[in-house]
This record gives sequence, structure tokens and C-alpha cells, in this order.
Amino acid sequence: MTSDLFIARQPIFDGDRRTFGYELLYRAGPDSLAAIDDPDAATKEVMQRAVLDWGMERIIGEHFGFINASPQLIASGLHRSLPPEGIIIELREDETPDGNVLDALAMARREGYHFALDNVSSLEQLRSSRLLPLTSMVKVEAHLLGQDDFGRIAEWVRSERPGTLLIAEKIEQSNQCSAAVEAGYDLFEGHYFARPEILRRAARPSSMTSTLSLMAEMQRDDIDINRVEELVGTDPTLAYRILAVVNSSAFGLDRRVESLRHAIVLLGVGQVRRLATLIAMSASGESSEELVAAAAIRARVASEVTSNPELKSGAFTVGLLSLTDALYQTPMEELVDELPVSASIREALIDGTGPFGTALAIARACERADIEQLMELAPEQVASVQNIYADAVNWADGIRGQLGGRRSKVRLPQEMRAPSGVHGVAV
Repeated sequence: MTSDLFIARQPIFDGDRRTFGYELLYRAGPDSLAAIDDPDAATKEVMQRAVLDWGMERIIGEHFGFINASPQLIASGLHRSLPPEGIIIELREDETPDGNVLDALAMARREGYHFALDNVSSLEQLRSSRLLPLTSMVKVEAHLLGQDDFGRIAEWVRSERPGTLLIAEKIEQSNQCSAAVEAGYDLFEGHYFARPEILRRAARPSSMTSTLSLMAEMQRDDIDINRVEELVGTDPTLAYRILAVVNSSAFGLDRRVESLRHAIVLLGVGQVRRLATLIAMSASGESSEELVAAAAIRARVASEVTSNPELKSGAFTVGLLSLTDALYQTPMEELVDELPVSASIREALIDGTGPFGTALAIARACERADIEQLMELAPEQVASVQNIYADAVNWADGIRGQLGGRRSKVRLPQEMRAPSGVHGVAV
């Protein structure tokens, strides 16, 4: 069974009690509280789950998403895995940021990201803050301040930082809410209004070996779409994660895709490079090498036996994804519902029908060394199919060897071996 993932969201309201956004919070389990030893590690987990597992639009919809982060984490560039539109990054000023960190934050602002200064508990803290000039919002801790202090902070921000939104956070009692409203705060958050809602779903991990190899390769300046497709196309778990990201309207890509290559083109090399780091941090070393290799072989066979050049990439995608139900121990229909794939890919994966259904059936028949079915599916072309399958097994072994993985345990059945030199199957 696959393990479950959790994330919490706490609503932030405006003065009319309408939802402005959600603060996304780390949770290790179904409990309402979280013990966090490493805030940066918790932030990375939240980013991974929000982007890769749920998709931002499923968690926040049309609202804003608030994510906690340290200035140093932003300086590392990890925030670029998040779309700047609709995201507010809450900055903690636990230590005084140096010039390099401030420069990185200023660059992020120019790129369209917005910051909120978090955990403000005194006027003196605001006056001495080096982060305040870079922020669009200030979050003030209601439970630590009296009404007079609450008002003085609001008055000072209105005077010194006009246009900055004031958020009263950690409101737990009605008198704290009244003080925030009277002081003119713009937004409100706390248990007085609503406790965090915990969301739960099955994990969809990717292979550690393939993901780390992708991340390393993506650092090269000369990487291109063809190489990205080659790397992602060797592992169904990695392909699934990339396709799931395309399904997120937060990236402006809410459309059906015809193949894995189509998805990579839509994202672009730059976005895949940023996502590779995020995917690598959530990767698992537990993926079945046998199933991963078998899926890669299916993909190659399905593509090679498809005669129409325009359909080859889609056939490859069908073959690669055809074993994700076994990898994730989840019904195929449920998995496909999470992806933005075209109707023809969906039909092949769920029912084995449509323009890619025959190609997938041929790949499966090759695995079983079912010569009789091959003769039905590709009459008078069995020798070509046998040769294609043999080449696919060698190709999968070679690619995974380059990626640092163990040699595939999938071996070519004796009866499937055929002389080389025969190519081309009309499907």
C-alpha cells in the first residue's frame, strides 16, 4: 500500500468574513497539531505537496495561498517552483538577513513574488526590520498584544508603509477580533474564525534514481527538450509527476495534452528545471525497478509499432503510464483522472481501446511472449515486432544504466528473440 500525505489549510478572511486566502501548513499525520523541528524542511514539504501532490488550484482555488519560508530559503531559489501569481510567501525574520539574502528577495519581488512579514509582535520589531521594505503585507500576532499596541502598529504601518495590508493573525477570542477590526486591520486569521482543515491523499512518489539524474542533467546550460523527454521518458513515476503538474491551472496550463513531450514543451525547460529539484526532494527509493523497466520497454515498443509519426509520442506516453496502477497500487481510472491527458490516451490506459489501444496490446503480448496474439494484432509482422521488442529491452537497460540504476531484471524470452534487420510495423 502507498503511504498517505497530509497538508493543512487555514482560511484568512476579509472584513466581510469572505475568504481571501489560505495559509498552507505542514502536517505529518491526521492530528491537528504539528511538531516542527526544522522550519525550512517543513516549508519544502508544504511546497512539494501543494505543487506536486494536490496542485495549487485544488487547495486554494481562486484564492491566495500563504506559505511560510525563511529569507535564506528564498535566496536558494526554491520559491521559483511556485507560480508567483496567487502566492504570498510569509517571511520569518529570525535572524538579520545579510546583503546577499536581501538582494535575492529584491530579485524575487521583481519577478512578481509577494512577501508578508510574519510573526510581528511589537512596533520596535517593525521599525528595525530589514525585510519590511520588501513586503506587501504585515502579519501581527493578536494574542500577544493589547488593544493599544495593536492600534499603534496599525497607525505606524499606515503612515510609514501606505498600501501595505495588515493581517491580524492568531485571533483566538472575540475581544482580539474586536481590537483588530477597530484598529483597521484588513485581514483576519485564527482559531476564533476557523481551525486548520487537514487534507489527506495517497502519496504518488517518484523514483529517487531517475529524479536525481534528471535534477543533475537539468543543471546543464545546453539541455534541450529532446534530452528532457529522454530522461523523463525512462521512468513512469517521473512522467506521472510531470503530467500532474501540467494539470495544475496555477501554471496556466489547464488543457489536455497529447503526449509526454507535449507536456514538457508546455512547461518549458526552465520550469522543468525548477520542478526537478522539488520532485527530487519528495522522491522515493522504493519504486520497483522491474515495473519501471517494464513500463519503459512498453513505451518504446508502443511507439515503434505505431506507423503514424504524429501518434508515436502519444503511444510512447501510453506505454510509459500503463503500469502506474501497479506502481502506485491505485486503480488506473483514478490515476488518469488526475492527469490532463487526451481522450485517446485515457481510452488506451483504461479500456485498451482507441488509436493507441492496439499498440499497447502488442507491447503486452511481447511481455508474455504470446506469439498467437501477436499474429492476430500484427499479422505478417511478427518478426518486426520481435525485433522491436528486443531493441526496446536493450534500450531500457542502456538508459537506466546511464542514469545510475541497476540493470533491469526484465529479460527477453527465448522465443521472442529474432534476427535483426526487420523494422516497421503498420499500427
